[in-house]
Amino acid sequence: MIYLSLGSNLGNRIVNLRTAIAKISLFFDCEKISIVIETRAILPQDAPADWDKNYLNVVIGGNTFASPFELLSIIKNIEKEMGRDASSRRWSPRIIDIDIITYHDQYVDHKNLSIPHKEIQNRDCLQYLLASLDYEIPQDIRMDVERYSALNYFTLEPKLVGIVNVTPDSFSDGGDFFDTNKAIEQINELYRNGASVIELGAQSTRPGYMEVSPAEEISRLSKILERVVDLDCIGVDTYFDDVVKYALQKPNINWINDIKSQISDETIKMIADRNIKYVTMLQGTDIFWLRDRAKYLRELGIARKNIILDPGIGFAKTKRENIEIIKNISVIQELGYEVLLGHSRKSFISAFSNSPSRDRDIETLAISDFARQNKVDYLRVHNIKDHMKFFVAKHRMTNN
Repeated sequence: MIYLSLGSNLGNRIVNLRTAIAKISLFFDCEKISIVIETRAILPQDAPADWDKNYLNVVIGGNTFASPFELLSIIKNIEKEMGRDASSRRWSPRIIDIDIITYHDQYVDHKNLSIPHKEIQNRDCLQYLLASLDYEIPQDIRMDVERYSALNYFTLEPKLVGIVNVTPDSFSDGGDFFDTNKAIEQINELYRNGASVIELGAQSTRPGYMEVSPAEEISRLSKILERVVDLDCIGVDTYFDDVVKYALQKPNINWINDIKSQISDETIKMIADRNIKYVTMLQGTDIFWLRDRAKYLRELGIARKNIILDPGIGFAKTKRENIEIIKNISVIQELGYEVLLGHSRKSFISAFSNSPSRDRDIETLAISDFARQNKVDYLRVHNIKDHMKFFVAKHRMTNN
């Protein structure tokens, strides 16, 4: 078995790790993936203050036909593709850092490559991740991994989309984040807890909602987007062209959720030009409308990899219809695009629970688990923290 370690402490760290593994997997048969742990950066005494950024770390195990030095070349190219500056100082922050930890039983001692990696004996976090994949750490360098504790724990899958409703009247958390400072706090909290995307909604679409104008949506969003310029995981849900066009002016917007699938062709072409994710939502129950919609979006220039299909749980459907769509989510998966499920705390849950909307996180989590077992790509949820804790525990109990 060959083991590689990956770390990231710049940008959307969890997405960086996921992206790097996808690139590595083109040359590497990945058989094992550890959970992800957060650790403090190791810094020299003269390090600038802005180097002090926590890392996310993961270890993968597998095999490749590439030799150790060929694999090293592949890794360096991936780091370069993802934006790592090879000339940057040692220990400086980086988008991605990939190391060969072991290569079967081979021993390499070269100025450019050491196998096994010399830092195995110095890094308890690395030993912890290796041990979690059942790697036998040599007795003479083994630390007490049983006592190791990370700053935080994550998984790379499922991809979690955090919800921040900047409205006074959303069904579950209406008013909680209408204040700009509270919204910023929630965005930072969702990011710390491992959200892959943080989706801002400035228009409530709860039953009986009072529509606000595009200008009002933009006003609500602008107060927030001006203050989260350093986060590159921000999305916007809307059904107004003007709001999308405003959002596309912001370089850190990487996700548009067209919650009524009525954005104009002109605006869709602008989204295509930005090469960002576009979510299109089913309003009724004809799942094959999504197939036709996706085909049309591709004709307008949206890349297949950027199209996300949302069955629209809670929109123009009965409780029974919502449940049946979720139970048969594999039909949408078979259309060949990424799928998002936005089921969090919604009213259809009242078909089998008496909990008020704010108290439906356990029910939401049960549905999320079912969706993940059926390989749904994105889960759009209010409670990122508990979802991450649940899926970390499940990963640790059922993998490797």
